Amino acid sequence: MKKYCTLILLLLVSSWILASDSNRQLQSITIHSVVNGQQVQFVATGTFTASPTTVSPLPVSWSFAPPPRQYTLTTQPFSIDCEHPGSPGPIVAMAPADPNAPSSGPMFTTKMVSTSGPIPCPRKARESGKVQD
Repeated sequence: MKKYCTLILLLLVSSWILASDSNRQLQSITIHSVVNGQQVQFVATGTFTASPTTVSPLPVSWSFAPPPRQYTLTTQPFSIDCEHPGSPGPIVAMAPADPNAPSSGPMFTTKMVSTSGPIPCPRKARESGKVQD
């Protein structure tokens, strides 16, 4: 009988842990940028409703505004070459609110959390070697 009580208690605790984890949701995303010469790298950090509350790098889908209709998550930094940026920005990072959502799919069927920000390209130096004002 004691073995059964222990087994039932273990199953109840396991179920409670799994149920509490399924309620964990992504609340917000923060974009951090690092400028290295004419290169800018972006990394996303996510804040969740339950432990672990902060995840970095957060798997996100990177794009320029407006975002595409499909998302594909990656933990790789997003890099911009300021000599040839490809788009004036802003940069957008988005991820599903549910951390158990698929790593790719259509955005219109998935609740997404997103943030955007400017691309902090450094100013080019003048021929005289001075930085523009």
